[in-house]
Amino acid sequence: MDGAGMGLWDDPAWLKMQATSRLLELQRASFRRELVDPRSALGEVDQLSARFAGDSEVQSLVEAARTILSASLGPAFIDVSALRVLLKNLSEQHGDQLVPEMSLMPGFLEAVQLMKNGDDSAGQTLLFEMLKQCEDLPDPSPLRQYLAQLAPIERTRKHEDKAAHARLLDETRILAARPGTTDGERANLLVAAGGAAVDPDQGDDLEQIDRGIADLREAVTLTSDDHPDHVFHLATLAMAIHRRFEVTGSPAEFDEAVATAERARELARGPAHPHWTFVSDMLFQFRGRRAAGGPLPLTTLDSLHGRAWQVLLQTDPVAARSDARNAARGAVHVARIRLAAHDPSGALRALDAGRGLMLFAATEMRDPCTRLIEAGEPKLAERWRAEASPSIWLRGQVIEVLARDSDLLDPPTVAETQEALRRLGADALIYLVPAEPPMVGWAVIAPADGDPRYIALPNLVIEEKTEIERYLAAAATRNATLVNPRRDVGTAGLTDFVDRLDALCDWAWKAAIGPIVEPYLDEKPGHTPRLVLIPMGDLARVPWQAARRPDGTYLVELAAVSQAASARMLCASAAAQLVRHSKSGLMVADPDTGDAASDLPSARLEAYAIHRAFYPGATYVGRRPDGTVSGSGAGTPEDVRNWLRTYDSHAGTMVHFATHGVMETAADSASSRLLLADGDLTAEELISILDSNRRPVGLVVLAGCHTGQSIHGYDEAYSLGTVFLAAGARTVLSTQWSIPDRDTSLLMYMFHHFLITDQRPAWEALRQAQLWMLDDARSAPVDMPTPLRRMLADIDPARITSWAGFTHWGQ
Repeated sequence: MDGAGMGLWDDPAWLKMQATSRLLELQRASFRRELVDPRSALGEVDQLSARFAGDSEVQSLVEAARTILSASLGPAFIDVSALRVLLKNLSEQHGDQLVPEMSLMPGFLEAVQLMKNGDDSAGQTLLFEMLKQCEDLPDPSPLRQYLAQLAPIERTRKHEDKAAHARLLDETRILAARPGTTDGERANLLVAAGGAAVDPDQGDDLEQIDRGIADLREAVTLTSDDHPDHVFHLATLAMAIHRRFEVTGSPAEFDEAVATAERARELARGPAHPHWTFVSDMLFQFRGRRAAGGPLPLTTLDSLHGRAWQVLLQTDPVAARSDARNAARGAVHVARIRLAAHDPSGALRALDAGRGLMLFAATEMRDPCTRLIEAGEPKLAERWRAEASPSIWLRGQVIEVLARDSDLLDPPTVAETQEALRRLGADALIYLVPAEPPMVGWAVIAPADGDPRYIALPNLVIEEKTEIERYLAAAATRNATLVNPRRDVGTAGLTDFVDRLDALCDWAWKAAIGPIVEPYLDEKPGHTPRLVLIPMGDLARVPWQAARRPDGTYLVELAAVSQAASARMLCASAAAQLVRHSKSGLMVADPDTGDAASDLPSARLEAYAIHRAFYPGATYVGRRPDGTVSGSGAGTPEDVRNWLRTYDSHAGTMVHFATHGVMETAADSASSRLLLADGDLTAEELISILDSNRRPVGLVVLAGCHTGQSIHGYDEAYSLGTVFLAAGARTVLSTQWSIPDRDTSLLMYMFHHFLITDQRPAWEALRQAQLWMLDDARSAPVDMPTPLRRMLADIDPARITSWAGFTHWGQ
């Protein structure tokens, strides 16, 4: 090649033209489902992005290519916000040329959002209707080809009218045979028809099943092993062959179904594949069946790995919440199968695989750069740092690296959990699984020593007219009556709530605690058992320490009770180095929130008394007992941020919030936050602030309402309290409901008294403070300030709402 030719390859304009053409080519190939390896294509896009980092025109095409290529990996990778931006830009630049497709885009985005929010049936129904509308689009139609990959299975399944069902199948096959249809589009339509034809809801017609299997076999031949849809086609064929086995009982068909599913799993390679969970769930079900060769071994964690991956991947909290809910349900399903096989160890790991995944994702993906560098991926770490909001594709790459050489997706083994229990001085970790009639509930127990065990709990059921259902209804009504967040709840909705709470205490003993705790009471004479509970679902809203024996004795009088978000979190707490208590820290006392919430005069007394008696070196912000603002600060979010961020060891290791806490659980606006002066501090911001490597926090006391309630569903355990714990705080106290102001002040003073004066561990200090509240012969410590002493004459500290709302987490 001569010198002039070489100059052409070095010309910036020529290189830019090449890059532009390649980016457009990748987008077109992705739309047509012609890309063999979308991941490699995304890597190529990343290289072009780095090469033309300062060119806005190329970067615009880069973002479009990333959005389209990521979506080709499956619905989980679709970034709806990025798609909206892309479609807006396309409409503005090429509107006249794209009128037919653009008119359908609002419906497409609505369908995708429905699917990401967990409503697969509604989303796929909408996609199928759009697919029929695409029939008149000119060839080639990228939108029609993409819809053919996403749409039709659910739409063609759920029809009680067999004639209507048959018409839909024929309609789908006609679409597949339409001139101009690509092999990939045809394969996806045949998979839709074939999968629907073998649906058990349509009966045992072998002729229809065989036609469906024929459709699926043809679909498999239309895509190569490395085609992104091939795994799904194989898995659907395996499901169809297994359906025929269910009708005929042929061992050969069972073996073929298993072999086909195994091949799909082999090609999927791991949890990063969008169909890994589908294939693994299928194999799990197959392996539970008896074939000619006898029962096949069960696998527990494969499908759960895929569900955890999906939660870690999501950037949209609504979609992550839906994925996490599905993961929790899947985990319970697997655990029940394990218990039926008398395998409590497997059940424990399965349950933990579906617990607290949004909390896990928020902390694991907060700053993965150090681990990426250690894994030999410094460039990936640089990209993560460079993106203000890392994309789904980038998150996927990072997760893949983090999971490559570690047990990132694995819950701890039983041996690891037992070691954590011994380090914490706890006797057992206990999962409480509610009943799903006709299936009973369970307590699945990992003791600190000895073999795991389980107890059937038939009364652990949440359904209409049970005591727990009445309590949950009363709690919801009471919270709804409290227009302003407040710790001093007065009588609003209180009477019915107290009555239901009182009845709940008796139910809690009968339904679960009695059968669980009795063996521990006689095991070591003179020893107070310490139990760590992980209540599943709405059982997390029960104050288990207030479970009451028929003779009136509360569980807290017999045992120490803590909670954990998951065994994974328990192990992390146990592994963290102990932090010694100091005489300094941060006291946040009733900041002036304006009209956002009511004043908390007793909280000021509480914080000031605790500050003077136990933490004289602490920074005191907020309001003093007389209502004046502390000279150290008004108790703003910035006051708290500064304390958390400082490297100065003299700042102390304890923070006590005598403030309001607020929780909102709506899917699109879920949040948990502390109300402070001039603003709020949210759980999400706390995750970004906290860094246990900067200065470890030994104790966080959240003496505000709702600080222990999860905002994303109770199996997520994602609350203000657990956020502190996940980010490195060693011990957290949080609350389960709106707590009375004056009662709380007494309990909190006594907690710090037992912690500092008597030098008890935090879990025991809380228990001793609760026992003090229950003791009719209680006496005030000599250092208790007079204003707090006066409260003893005005209130009844022994009432359940006064002491049972606080929960201990961590060390």
